[in-house]
Amino acid sequence: MKKLLLGGLALAVLGLIAGLYHGATCPTDPAPRAAVEAYLRAMQTQRFTDAFDQVTARMTDGRARADWAALQAKMFEMAAVKLSDPDVRTAHRAAVNRFQCAPVATVPNVLRAADVLNNQGSTEFELYTVILADGHWRIDSQETLFEEARVHEWFPQDEIPTYKGTAPVDP
Repeated sequence: MKKLLLGGLALAVLGLIAGLYHGATCPTDPAPRAAVEAYLRAMQTQRFTDAFDQVTARMTDGRARADWAALQAKMFEMAAVKLSDPDVRTAHRAAVNRFQCAPVATVPNVLRAADVLNNQGSTEFELYTVILADGHWRIDSQETLFEEARVHEWFPQDEIPTYKGTAPVDP
């Protein structure tokens, strides 16, 4: 009986330690960040059918893969979109408790892009909401930050570039 009790106690302690370790790894889980990186790389190289695998139905407005990919290709072509290498930052993921990580993460990214209306390029500070669904991390929403205070909250080491107009200036 003593051995059984000690064995049960040992298992409980191991479970507690494993739970504490798991909770401590929530903020450093690389999977949410990897989903955003895969999406942005696919978009950068215009592999829209691959990008589709990284997003939820909410991000595609419920469109089928082929329809969504064709729409993305048309928008990129019409606007002459060029994306630079992604600058995806560490995901922010909370622990629900000591034993469970939240199934949602916020992933910051600095996007540098140019298009037909902005040929000099721009820097955008983005937040991706990534959710765990059916064992896979997928992007559920994207927010571009415009308020300086929010940019500094999420990107404290970054400098906000000064706006440069693209229209010609009369002397």
